[in-house]
Amino acid sequence: MNILIDKIRIVMEKAIKKLNLKGDILIERPKLIQNADFATNFALINSKLNTKNPIELAELIVNEIKNNEIFENVEFIKPGFINFRINNSLLNQVVEKIINEKDNFGKSKKKNKKYNLEIVSANPTGYLHVGHARNGAIGDSVARTLRFAGYDVETEYYVNDAGNQINVSAATLFYHYKKMQGLNVDKPEEMYGGEMYKEVATLFIEEYKDKFKDISIVNNKINNEEVNNLFKQKSIIFFMNEIKNQMSNLGVTIQHYSSEAKMYENDSINKIIKKYKELGATYEKDDALWLKTTEFGDDKDRVLKKTDGSFTYITPDIASHSNRIDRTKADKYINFWGGDHHGYITRLKAGLALLGYDFNLIDIDMIQMVRLMKDGQEFKMSKRKGTAVWLIDLLEMVGKDCIRYMLVSKTPSSHMDFDLDLALEKNSTNPVYYAQYATARSNKIISSFKKLKLEINNSILFESQKEKEIIILLDSFNSIVEYSASSRLPNIICDFIQTLAKSFHSYYAETKILDEQNINLTNQRVLLIKSIYQVLSNAFNLIGIDVKDDM
Repeated sequence: MNILIDKIRIVMEKAIKKLNLKGDILIERPKLIQNADFATNFALINSKLNTKNPIELAELIVNEIKNNEIFENVEFIKPGFINFRINNSLLNQVVEKIINEKDNFGKSKKKNKKYNLEIVSANPTGYLHVGHARNGAIGDSVARTLRFAGYDVETEYYVNDAGNQINVSAATLFYHYKKMQGLNVDKPEEMYGGEMYKEVATLFIEEYKDKFKDISIVNNKINNEEVNNLFKQKSIIFFMNEIKNQMSNLGVTIQHYSSEAKMYENDSINKIIKKYKELGATYEKDDALWLKTTEFGDDKDRVLKKTDGSFTYITPDIASHSNRIDRTKADKYINFWGGDHHGYITRLKAGLALLGYDFNLIDIDMIQMVRLMKDGQEFKMSKRKGTAVWLIDLLEMVGKDCIRYMLVSKTPSSHMDFDLDLALEKNSTNPVYYAQYATARSNKIISSFKKLKLEINNSILFESQKEKEIIILLDSFNSIVEYSASSRLPNIICDFIQTLAKSFHSYYAETKILDEQNINLTNQRVLLIKSIYQVLSNAFNLIGIDVKDDM
């Protein structure tokens, strides 16, 4: 709810009804705010519907509403816009609403719609890298914003704890376990790189010493089923704990974890295969089982079961999504995937549609890659070595707030460069510092006001144009939240934060806020500062960064 726009809309609706007119009302900020506070193109887009030319229709409406007390001025201009100047008395109502509603300001009423979001879902074979961090920051910010916009939201993590990547992880750890003890061991043809595997191997050495010294690696696998399973299970537990800790340190909340391995244990995958066959959605060709995904727009049918009897990647993936849908019964499912998975979208949606689910029940939001930059060049961290930039290192270097803000501030579908030099700056060039300095500066003013022991009196009207612009911006917060939620673009919240922070810093520089010689004006201005602090705080929470009261 926006107080100012809603009041204008009510006046417009009454006038349209009284004048027996038809059409939808759109009220927005004009391009040139020096001309008006708000404007509508109602007369332009509804002139034919009402059999009048736009200027004639605009003039008719203006004559009906121009004397309403909420307006300072109403006028029509060519080719048929209606411009509104609101009465400054309305501004106090916005500030009062913010002060009263506090953390709930900008929040929408409860909606009867449930979202289920799958966030991150990185394989438990290593630490999270900066790409996972972007998925996590964006996915979690979308979840926060959807909740604030009135939706029920659940968050999920699908654990790929079965398949070849787990065998590779186990073999990698086993190799380091033996190598670090000076034991003879052949290097697996396929293994993961990075210092982290030595760190984990140390834990195995502490617990098992050289107990497995006579066991070797054959065909990329530990040549003992019991030991292979031990290294697989313990590595999964270790890396999942690391992943959970790192996501927690990034402020990402996951409510439910599902396991691929458990689907094999409870026969979920074979049940899906059986259902496909019953539905006539499969056929056999070249000793493989195929799924008719072309029936729902895929460029070719996909193999479910290979000639050797093993499943392709898509088979457990479809089964996990089917289980997820049946378990949660949400109205909409969202997955946040890396940009390199784009070709996988249609086959997954087609696979679910063949089971009878709505093709559009699930959306895949693609999140593009991140490059870490320093001194104008791509930067590779060396602390834990490997092929990626690890989140754990980035957290140590710049902290959660900076990581989240930077990663969320760009449109998810665009590639981004994370400027490490900028992230470490402690001045206005760093957008995170600039935003948090606004709450720190606001808090200092509010604290100083309390020391002056001035009594609040809101009977004085806001009079400066800059104050009006700030209050109109504050009043728009709910619209920003709704737009960000519906589009699943948390960067819109960051844009709002920067606009509000810039307006505040400019106002602070130009205005004497604490004036003991003018108590009433000081009261009003401190109320405005409290409102700015509150709305910034609410916006910060949506993207998961902390409010700074002192810097």
